[in-house]
Amino acid sequence: MRASSTLSQLKRLLLVFATGVMTVQSSAYANDNAKDIGKIELRHEFRLLVGYSPISPTLIGTTTDRRLGIAELSYSYRFRSWNQVSLSYTAGMLPGVILAQPLQIEVSGWGFNKEIPSHLVYGFGVMPVGLFAEFAKMRRWHPIAEINGGVVASTEPIPVKGINATGLNFLFNFGGGIRWRVNPKSALTAGYRFLHISNANTTDFNPGLDNNVFYISYSLLH
Repeated sequence: MRASSTLSQLKRLLLVFATGVMTVQSSAYANDNAKDIGKIELRHEFRLLVGYSPISPTLIGTTTDRRLGIAELSYSYRFRSWNQVSLSYTAGMLPGVILAQPLQIEVSGWGFNKEIPSHLVYGFGVMPVGLFAEFAKMRRWHPIAEINGGVVASTEPIPVKGINATGLNFLFNFGGGIRWRVNPKSALTAGYRFLHISNANTTDFNPGLDNNVFYISYSLLH
């Protein structure tokens, strides 16, 4: 399957996911009392997130012309809560990391060049360290901020296939968004993350990759 076709399907899935969750929860929104939503203190959160990055800037990394799709499952534990702000520890995994690679020219050590057509690279990641913050949490609609770190393993070296390139890289992301407390035990979040992938100079070839990831997530709260 062509890379552009698969990434287009991922974008459609993102839209369907958002529409479906909002439709299923619409009755709950109508029946719950909005002023009581934020008063319920729940410490555990299970979250499903899907995101897409249409472009790759060069704030830290130097690689361009890459698109990225992710699927994430995470768990958060709220360890500190004040009147309007709460902090949670987060750990998660990325069962789906899809990087769209453009046409590349691979230079071998013998001076021969090899053309690599555009294709998709698949990966799996874990993020054992993260922090999630909610602000004005007593409101049904309120802002959030987050930061996460971990590693990602891919079926081939990324972001560039070449000498000393690696298929095991580190990643971190940070960003924010808007959360909608649909009802006391569920929430929908839309946001943005800056996501960086690199091998942290574990080899002498480390171009790095930056991503502008736009996402939507659904959470179950307990």
